[in-house]
Amino acid sequence: MMVLPVTYEQMKAVQVTSTAAPEIVEISEADGFFINRTYTQDFRIRKEVYEKIKLAAKKLPAGMFYMFYEAYRPLKRQVQLWDMVTLEMKKQYPDADAAKIAALTETFVANPYDGIGSGHQACCAIDVTLCDKDGKEFGMGTACQEFHPHAVTKHPDISAESVKHRQILLDTLEGAGFANYPAEWWHFSYGDHQWAVLKGKSECPFGPIDI
Repeated sequence: MMVLPVTYEQMKAVQVTSTAAPEIVEISEADGFFINRTYTQDFRIRKEVYEKIKLAAKKLPAGMFYMFYEAYRPLKRQVQLWDMVTLEMKKQYPDADAAKIAALTETFVANPYDGIGSGHQACCAIDVTLCDKDGKEFGMGTACQEFHPHAVTKHPDISAESVKHRQILLDTLEGAGFANYPAEWWHFSYGDHQWAVLKGKSECPFGPIDI
C-alpha cells in the first residue's frame, strides 16, 4: 500500500492566515491555455494563483501548453469524488480492510470530512497536463487524474519520455511557487495546507471556501 505523502496530522498543524474575501477569476483559453471539460465545467481559481500559472506558462518549451482538467472543487463534488474513488479502491484491493481502503482513497482524494479538505476546495489547486498546439496531450505515464500506481510523480517504471514531460511540469510550476503532490504528477497547489507541509511552512494563506 502506498504511503500517504502528506498526513492529516501535518496539515492540521498548519494555520490559515488570510481572512480577506478571495478575488476569483477563471482559467481562460484566451490566455493560451487548453481546457478539458470532461469532468467539470468549473475552472475558477484565485486571481493570485492564476497570475502564478501565467508566469509559469512563460517558461514552457516552445510547442508545449498547459491543459487543465480541474481547478476549484466545491464540497459537494469533493464528497462525490471521495465516494467514487473509495469504490474504485475496493475493486482494486478486494482483500483490504476499511482502514486500508480509506488510506488508499486519501492518497488520491483529500478526505472531505476531516475539516481541511483539498487545495481544490481552497480554490488554489490545479490538475494539469501538457499538450501541443492542437490540444494533443503529451505522454505522461498515465492519463491525467488516472488513479493508478504509476501516477506517483517520481515513479521508476515509466518511460524516459514521460519522465521528461513530468519534469517540465515540475520545473515550470514549482519555479513559480507551486508545490506538486507527490502521489499525483498532475496536482499542483499554491497556498493551501498541503502546499505548506510540502514547503516546510507552519502557515498558509488559503483555506477551503464555498463560492
